Order: sequence, then C-alpha cells, then structure tokens
Amino acid sequence: MTGTTTPTKFEDLLELIGTKGRWQYRTFFFLWIEGIIIGFHHLSSVFLGYTPGFWCSDPDISYPGSWTPDQIKNYTVPVDSGGKFETCFMYNLTGVNINSDFSTAMIERVGGVKGCSNYEYNKDMGITIVSEWDLVCDRTALLSTVQGSYMGGVFVGCIFWGWCSDKFGRRPSILVSCLFQIFSSVAAAFSVNYIMFIFFRFFVAFSVSGVFECGFVLVTEIVSAELRTPFGIMTQFPFGIGASLLPLVAYFIKDWQPLQLAISIPSILLVTYYWFIPESPRWLVSENRYPEALQVLKEAAKINGNSLPSDEEMLDLLENIAKEEQIIEPATKTSKEKVEHVFKEMIALFKTPEMRKRTLNIYFSWMVVAGVYYGLSFNTKNIGGDIYISNFIAGMAEVVACVLIIPALNRFGRVKCYSGTFLIGGLACIAVAVILWTTDEGSLVWLIITLSIKMKGPWYG
Repeated sequence: MTGTTTPTKFEDLLELIGTKGRWQYRTFFFLWIEGIIIGFHHLSSVFLGYTPGFWCSDPDISYPGSWTPDQIKNYTVPVDSGGKFETCFMYNLTGVNINSDFSTAMIERVGGVKGCSNYEYNKDMGITIVSEWDLVCDRTALLSTVQGSYMGGVFVGCIFWGWCSDKFGRRPSILVSCLFQIFSSVAAAFSVNYIMFIFFRFFVAFSVSGVFECGFVLVTEIVSAELRTPFGIMTQFPFGIGASLLPLVAYFIKDWQPLQLAISIPSILLVTYYWFIPESPRWLVSENRYPEALQVLKEAAKINGNSLPSDEEMLDLLENIAKEEQIIEPATKTSKEKVEHVFKEMIALFKTPEMRKRTLNIYFSWMVVAGVYYGLSFNTKNIGGDIYISNFIAGMAEVVACVLIIPALNRFGRVKCYSGTFLIGGLACIAVAVILWTTDEGSLVWLIITLSIKMKGPWYG
C-alpha cells in the first residue's frame, strides 16, 4: 500500500471503507424496523390483556323482558362495603321466581351469594384476551403468565441467539429469527385458546431477541469506536417510536385479534433484511473466512464511495490482522478446551474482585430497571387518566430520553449519568407512592402521570 500506513487492526480496515458512510447508516436504519416492531410487541399486553369492568351473569336465569341491563345487574350482583359491585360473586338465584316488577323483586330477593361461572364485560376497550377467555377472579393468575411467558421468551432468546450469532454468524441468525417472528406473531392473532396464545407469544419474544440482539452486535462491529456509544444508544430510539405508535393503533383497533394482527403485519418488512443486512466482516475474519469478509468489505467500500487495494493484498491484510489481534481459533480443540471456550467470557466477568463487583452491580441494576420499567408500563391503567394518552406520552418520553442521554454522557460521563438517573427515577417513584397513599383516588392525576413519565425516562441512563 504505497503512500499509506499498512492496517494492523480491524479498525484500520474500517477507515479504508469509511467509518461513517452510507453502508453503516443504511444497515443501522434498516435495523430500526425491528426496533419499532419490538416497541409494539413488548408493550402490547397493556391493551391485549386489558381487564375491563366485569360482573357476574347467569345465562340460565330468565329475567323479565321489561328490565334494563342496569336493573338486571342491580338484582343479580351484590355490592361491597364501599358501595361498589362485587366482581366475583353473585346472588344465588337458583329456583327463584322473579317478579316482573323490579321494586317488588328487589324486596323479595333472598338467598346467599355464590362464586361466578359466567361474566359480562364492558366493551369500551373492545374484546381483550381477558374477556375472551375469562381471565378474572380465580383465573387472574393466568393473565400474569401471558407477559411472564413473553419475558421468558426474551430470556431464552438472548441466550440462544447469542450463541447462534457466534456460531453461525450475525446475518444467518438475524434472518432465521425474522422468519420465526413473522410466523409466530401472525399465528398469535389466530389463537383459539389461552395456551395457544401464550405459546406463540413466547416465540414472538424469542425471535425479537434474535433480531434485536444480533443486530445490535452487528452495528457495533461495523462502525468506528467513537460511534459505538451513540449508535448503540440510538438502537433504542425506534423502540420509543413503536411504544408511541402502539396506543394510536390500539385506539382505532380495540379488539385483541385484529390488534395483534395489525402489530404483526409490519414484520413482513423484515424480509428486506435478506438484501440489506450484511454479515459482520469482523466475525468472518474471526472464522478465517477471508474471501467472504473481502466481498462484504468491497461492497461496503463501493456504497461508501471508497476504493480498496487489490484482492490479493486485502486477503493478506485480513489474515495478518487476524493474527495480530489473535482472533484465529485453533483448528482442533479438546473437549475441555471447547467447554472452557463456551464459558470463558462468563468466567471473565467474575475472575477478579473488581470485575465481580462491577458484574454484580450491573446485574442488580438491570433487575431493578426491568422491574420498575415494565411494572410502570403494564400498570398504566392504574395511574389514572386516559390509557391511550398516558402510553403515548410515556413512549415519547423514551424517545426524548434516548436522544438526551448522548450529550449527557459526553458532558457528565457514565458514572454521573448512571447514578443520577437512578436517583431521579427513585425519587419520582417515592413521590408517586406518597401521592397515591395520601390523596383521594382520581385526584392529582396530571401530577402522577408526569412523575410516572419521569420514572421511565431516566432508566435510559
């Protein structure tokens, strides 16, 4: 390479093809498609699993034809000590002859109460999975497993696709997980029972982990070191957009089946990844697949408007860089070496006292972040106010937080941002709890929503 410095590490090769070119940005923005879709699926249970107002009903009881629905409800359902209708109990009206005059019937009503076997639901939020499969009263626990199975899919997917991306490559892992996602998300919309629904929801989560996690790794491997932080953070940006669009879609499509289908159809756009998402040249070099890495780099340089040395020279450079960075693995390994290789990165996290402290700190922090973030997201209806507006504002708050954290990191550093945002979020949590405990229900809703948004935004730090 006459007149230029010979590349000695992979970052030098990125300089040759261009570290801030169209190739990097094209790959980055195409991965935003998945980011928006994840925003749909991760938070969709807020609307799919919404619990509407409900009360007991008994289809075997014949009520006078002149009675209104409210009269039937008043006659059938007892009230609690607070004057509200019971949701899981009704009067035992077996064998009762109901007088056609409502006032007389109320006076004559006798008998105790019994548990419900049938329910009626408010339809203001459409038909949700709760009203579809009666996930109320003694079946309420089943509703928790809907999101639990989804998060289980995320957990399994992170482990499985992380292994796949190292074993088979970033691109194949992304493409296969895209196929999983398209099929499972659409199939979930046609579930005929609860078991089928949580089964496909598990695989939706399993697949989105593959697309997002492998895409995140790919992006950080094709940009320069100075862009890894902003690019890594901005991969979260489309999630906030998806979280903001979800309540808009749910407002116009209320029933759970068409809503699930509506948020699944955009997954078809993931087919474009076959043409626009490349393999990581860094991974190809680590696997000694130099000709393939060269083809990716040549395509990248072409798109970025740069030129590369001859193929023979580039192949020599790739091999030398692999040796220099010691990323060539031995051709054969013993069984012990294979096991050690699988767990070596995990063991490294706990190898020294300082690494153990940092690892356990991060693990605990992520546990807290996940608990608070999803606890707030899935309980928006309990905060008060309009559920659609609250979720839209919360999603936009994430978009803003994702943008603001980049200059904040540059100005204050990771430690101050990390601890500062935790402190702000924690204080907002305490403030909301105090307000809810000390004020009447339904009061200061605007303040509670504002603080709740402040609770979610800081977790991007």
